[in-house]
Amino acid sequence: MVGSLHSTVQESSVAVSQLHQGDVIAKKYEIDSVLGQGPAGQSCVARAMSTGKKVVLKALNVETSDLAPFQAMYDRVRAVQCDALPVLLDVGLHGNRPFVVQEYSEGESLRRLMDEYAGARKAFTLQEAAQIVVKVLEAADAAHAAGLVHRHIKPTNILIQSRSVGPGQGKMVRTIKLTGLGLADMLPSVPMLESVMERGDNRYMAPELTSPTSGGGPQADVYSCGVLLYELLTGQTPRGTYLSPSQIREDLPPGVDDIVDLALASNADDRFPTARDMMNAIQRSFQEDAPTQTGLSHRVIAAVAGATLLLVLVIIGALMTNDPLAEKKRSDETVRAQIVKSNPLPDEATMRAKLEGHADMAYIPKGTFLRGRLSAESNKVADATEPVAAVGKTAAYYIDRLEWDNKKGSNPSVNVSFAQAEQLCQSVGKRLCTADEWERACKGPEARIYTYGDTYNAEKCGGDSSTDANKDGKSDRATGTQDTCVSGWGAYDMSGGVREWTGTFDSSQKSFRVVKGGKTGEPERGSRCSFAEARNPGLSDGTIGFRCCQDAEVAAAPEGATPAGDPAAAGSAAPTPAAAPAPAAP
Repeated sequence: MVGSLHSTVQESSVAVSQLHQGDVIAKKYEIDSVLGQGPAGQSCVARAMSTGKKVVLKALNVETSDLAPFQAMYDRVRAVQCDALPVLLDVGLHGNRPFVVQEYSEGESLRRLMDEYAGARKAFTLQEAAQIVVKVLEAADAAHAAGLVHRHIKPTNILIQSRSVGPGQGKMVRTIKLTGLGLADMLPSVPMLESVMERGDNRYMAPELTSPTSGGGPQADVYSCGVLLYELLTGQTPRGTYLSPSQIREDLPPGVDDIVDLALASNADDRFPTARDMMNAIQRSFQEDAPTQTGLSHRVIAAVAGATLLLVLVIIGALMTNDPLAEKKRSDETVRAQIVKSNPLPDEATMRAKLEGHADMAYIPKGTFLRGRLSAESNKVADATEPVAAVGKTAAYYIDRLEWDNKKGSNPSVNVSFAQAEQLCQSVGKRLCTADEWERACKGPEARIYTYGDTYNAEKCGGDSSTDANKDGKSDRATGTQDTCVSGWGAYDMSGGVREWTGTFDSSQKSFRVVKGGKTGEPERGSRCSFAEARNPGLSDGTIGFRCCQDAEVAAAPEGATPAGDPAAAGSAAPTPAAAPAPAAP
């Protein structure tokens, strides 16, 4: 059914007309106020004209004349019985725009409540966080039992009604509702995903959901609940290699760390098998009695089954073992967390403003990063002579999102010497990147080992720079075509493209220049962001290309500027780099 629904609306535009106060919808509802606009659609408070009762109406960001598939999904969602899900009341069309109506609940979004706590410098207690997340998991579990996956659990989709009860009204009771169930299946996946990524809501999305071809299963909702639990307890979302909650808050027991780690596993099969399992683990650990220093040693093991039981035992064993490698990993995580904390990302409006006139480039603000290999990287992939990670610093700069010639889907230019690469960058008002700029752009804000994460995966960034060049001086691998091979700053193919010239001299061979990136026969080692080689600047072969950088203060290249020549023989005409779509703010 979902496939037919998507085919019904796949030609629709998300640029639909907006609703306003006073609008009458389908001759049945009058808009009282507009609550907001999200990736799925526009939410409003309305009144049913027949009864005068308040309802919540969401007009979806699609246009279609066929209501049948929306009605079918509405019927499936309405059949799910759970007090943590709002009651659906109606579905219909307003012109060619489908809408869904649900019961109106007093209260506020969890996001607003979290902002209020942050403004008052107040932290959610362990009991508060557990109560909220358990109710969300309860709603997710009921949906999963009916064959539905939410796929977009986040604070703005959670409604909270708080009330004081008991003697002196000293006890706070909260009613929690998870909204938005079924909406992910009512909208075309690609525009929906693009909108989510643009708004930065992908922080709550499981890794498998960042591809429009992957629908994700129930464990995608488990991941979102893990992010939610982490944020409620720490005031921030986990990024890259994150600090455990108990490392941020000393009042938290180590047991919470195990629950978070299981829920946030990058591989769906390594998470809690079901929402019910995570819910049971939280309830048994945080609500039945006070957590002990042994954490989940007897609670989670009783809550999870099969393969996950073995995983929990391995995790707990690792935590209790004085393993030198584990110590190195913890040290790496601490340093990386400090880098993330000391470099807050610009807001979306700032990023958009910075990218004006630089559509083919990624913007990276001034700040610090980890230069070099992490101490826990094994000898298999990191030579002992490589410098261990230390804090480096760059000014603000731009970097080409794609390898030269900056055209998505084209083959990157190779057979180019250092001097030719430098000349071509200068011809468009840019320059070659420094080795530090290249490495920082590759590692992303999270200081990853590879652009896509910390574990080598040949499928994430396919292609091998050791291939021979084609006769036209191009590599035989298309650039910018793998969305799994893009760094957190928005630069493609830095852990899987050709090797690239930088403008930095090698420290030991003064006349040589540093070459970064690319797969050179040892892909697991050579595609790490920290890997570097020294090369004679006169060298040109089928494995070396380049991309350009630009100081943030320098204006965009003047109109009409074109590359000075072909990479294989600078001097002949070459096309002007094409503008690539601006990336979403990381």
